[in-house]
Amino acid sequence: MRRLVIAEDEELARRELETTMPWERWGYMLVGSAEDGLHAWDLVVERRAEVVITDIRMPGLDGLALMRKAEAELEPSERPLFIIVSGHADFEYAREAVRLGAFDYLIKPVDDGELEDAMLRAGMRAGERERLAGLERAATADQAYGLLRDLTRERAAESGDSYVEAAIADLGERFMTDLSADSVAGRLGISGDHLSRLLKRSTGLTFNEYLTRLRMKRAMELLRDPGVRVGEVADLSGYRDARYFSTLFRRVVGMTPSEFRSGRTRRDDLEPRS
Repeated sequence: MRRLVIAEDEELARRELETTMPWERWGYMLVGSAEDGLHAWDLVVERRAEVVITDIRMPGLDGLALMRKAEAELEPSERPLFIIVSGHADFEYAREAVRLGAFDYLIKPVDDGELEDAMLRAGMRAGERERLAGLERAATADQAYGLLRDLTRERAAESGDSYVEAAIADLGERFMTDLSADSVAGRLGISGDHLSRLLKRSTGLTFNEYLTRLRMKRAMELLRDPGVRVGEVADLSGYRDARYFSTLFRRVVGMTPSEFRSGRTRRDDLEPRS
């Protein structure tokens, strides 16, 4: 079901749209209706509307101003499709609506068949946008995972220093625990500062950078498993503070843990199964 918001300042017209149209049959869930553009904007943001039917003339914000606000303040993937309904067969209104990317422009009184056609086409467009967004998230997630996987594998294999190799092996086994350069170096019989210099020289990464990449790699592996809850991933990756983990994950990977998982899930859903 696609999330639909209606913005219409004429009460009778708004009530008719709310109650007489077979939204569910057309694949929509009406998540809110507004008597002015300001209220409509709040609904668009709060309820993540995918399609908006809006009158072109309303108090507060009119339909065109509502579209401009969406263009200015929402990411492209978050912008709803706008179907403009107007009592004015005015070329300037229509031209501006098209310039702003209106999906369709219907003249009052709206024919039920025309509205149905517009809604069905909008639903198909919204579905295609969602599919493409899922593929993009999946590709980004796979790239991030592959980068960290290859990075940690290559760094471990090419260090060429026995202390570094021993430290990397230790980190690989104990990355879930509270580690520091001093604690790892102490197990090797050298100082933390000396280990940090060796690690930086051999891998190009500081101790904390290498440890973070190991933990992020593990977090992505866990997120690829639908049996592990997102809330458990932080602890299983070596982080006791889930909020800090989410912030760090986004900084390193470029998306939140939930977005990474969503990308993987959508990708898996689209791949053929044997």
